[in-house]
Amino acid sequence: MRRLLIVLAAALGCASQGYPPGGPEDKAAPALVSTSPDSGSVSARPSKWAVFKFDEVISERPQGAATLDMLVLISPRDGAPRVDWRRSSLAVRPRQDWKSNTAYTITILPGISDLRNNVRRERSTVIFGTGAVIPATRISGVVFNWVEGRSAVAAIVEAIAADSTTYVAVTDSTGNFALLHVTPGVYTLRGFLDANNNRALDPREAWDSSTVTVSDSVRSDIYAFQHDTVGPRIATVDVRDSLTLRVAFDKPMDSRQTIDIAMFSLKGADSAVVPIVLARPALEYERARADSVAALDSAARARDPFSRPPQAFPGGRRPGVDSAAANLPRLARPVPTSEVILQVFPPLRAGSSYRLTALGIRGLLGATQTSERSLIVPKAPVAPPTAADTLRQARPPVRPPIL
Repeated sequence: MRRLLIVLAAALGCASQGYPPGGPEDKAAPALVSTSPDSGSVSARPSKWAVFKFDEVISERPQGAATLDMLVLISPRDGAPRVDWRRSSLAVRPRQDWKSNTAYTITILPGISDLRNNVRRERSTVIFGTGAVIPATRISGVVFNWVEGRSAVAAIVEAIAADSTTYVAVTDSTGNFALLHVTPGVYTLRGFLDANNNRALDPREAWDSSTVTVSDSVRSDIYAFQHDTVGPRIATVDVRDSLTLRVAFDKPMDSRQTIDIAMFSLKGADSAVVPIVLARPALEYERARADSVAALDSAARARDPFSRPPQAFPGGRRPGVDSAAANLPRLARPVPTSEVILQVFPPLRAGSSYRLTALGIRGLLGATQTSERSLIVPKAPVAPPTAADTLRQARPPVRPPIL
């Protein structure tokens, strides 16, 4: 009996370890506890795999990617990486094998989750060299979606050497990238917006490239756009009023090209020329109008100080909104436009048809194009009947007296 009590006491002591059923819920994402090889090591002789070990079992189905290998970047790369799920570890290796005298950067992107769908939101990186030295070099910059005028998130950046060695990185939430520990030399730096998330540049995806020489640190921004060898053509013409047309092209125009009235011709159905008195890029036109309205508002407030609205926030800034926008990278180039505002005089006739011609509009790659588009000016809407009209129609007609 005494022996039985000792066994039961030992069993209860073992069972008391850990949270009992109904204990605190696990809301922590998997934490990285070790890597092999160690980050920063040189003359590393990795086994077949580099291993990332976490503090708990990770899911084979990541968040934001179809498979685990889409969350792994090996730079330099020799194709799609090989990834092996080992419950609480992730083992990765190049498509072929580790190269000698090479500095490797392996990045695990956000998206690793545990079995309770707690997701890691940060990147994990290990850097090691198979040679005696890790070069202290860096290529950095920002990838911009040039046409949309903003930085590009999750864009792919490649530095391609003459022997096809390719270093690779992915932009962060602000569009910034960094290619670290690149072997000194001359590279083609290319960035593209990976629309289908396949890590390859496909037709119709926006991209751009430049040549950089790496000896220590280099900065080079990338302005990605669709490389189309055909110039812009008129897509639509919107009649805003009898004096104003908004012309949209099927692709952006070269922002270095000066838009003027000589580039457009407007004719009526009888071939009579309608004079165009103004031609401006839509972005520039709308900015000028906004500035004019702001100037008028400022003048009105100056005349009547009691009309000034109170500041909703100290300094006039919205916390967490304006401050975040202020920290985003800014473009050093003007944003290309694909729309032009035209103003004519005398006014266009309602219900009449016209034909607009655009001459020599230049695209972002320098190709020019002449195109035409017909338009019909809408008829003026019929005014709804007034109360007097309704009353007049309701009254019976007055008959003349019979003499």
